[in-house]
Amino acid sequence: MKRILIITAMAASLFCSGCQKDLDTYEGESGIYFDHMDKAIQPLLRADTIPFAWGQIAGDILEQKISLQIDLIGNVADHDRKFQVTVAESIIPEALKGEMQVAVEGVDYLPFETECMIPANEVSTNLEITLLRTEALQTESRILTVELHESDELKFLYSREIVDKNDNRRRIDLQRVIVMDETLPRPDWWWGDINNIFGDYSMKKAITICDVMEIDRQEWLSDDFGQQTSRIRFIGQHMQRWLDEQNPPVCEEDGETPMEMGPDSQY
Repeated sequence: MKRILIITAMAASLFCSGCQKDLDTYEGESGIYFDHMDKAIQPLLRADTIPFAWGQIAGDILEQKISLQIDLIGNVADHDRKFQVTVAESIIPEALKGEMQVAVEGVDYLPFETECMIPANEVSTNLEITLLRTEALQTESRILTVELHESDELKFLYSREIVDKNDNRRRIDLQRVIVMDETLPRPDWWWGDINNIFGDYSMKKAITICDVMEIDRQEWLSDDFGQQTSRIRFIGQHMQRWLDEQNPPVCEEDGETPMEMGPDSQY
């Protein structure tokens, strides 16, 4: 019995020693980085880029706020820790020049607070930026790049890196590249018989239909919308009458071809 008690005491001592070791905490520096984005949305090679498709938002909405989460690496603190976020030079690929322009403060986005902080006892904060919708987005994209800056208390301790085809390395968690455009993709259901109702697809035609008929653009893109055959036929006929009444006529993206619905919507 005495031997059993001694063994039990030794085991308890070892267990407690192991527990104490597991309780050791990180005592190094603290850092910041932009929160990882969903890889299903952001391919790895563009993992610091956020596409913002105005075309999928109702046409009467001219301002939209986005929130970028900034995470802490290291220990929380009992006081606020400040750092800076600034607008950085946006690099436009040579092949996209003319189709993409650098965003301008007050035109494409509102001025935002560049002094941020990780609040006391918190592990993250959010940078909020208000984006502005302009007519220029109909023909060209706008790019806005924001980057983090180290402070005395918050360093760059972590970031994933990628290597481009020219062997240039890029740390992708210390900046975010926001690319705005008016893209409204072709719905999966717009093919076959739908061409007879709406005619050939164009993004301008799709946007016009959504605006005139007050159709939510997320609903428009859903598979369920494409199954509402009677509603689609009504929309096609209504849109053709509406187009016939416009003076000057509404033209397609080339600015010359009159917009029209398909043959099943003619009367």
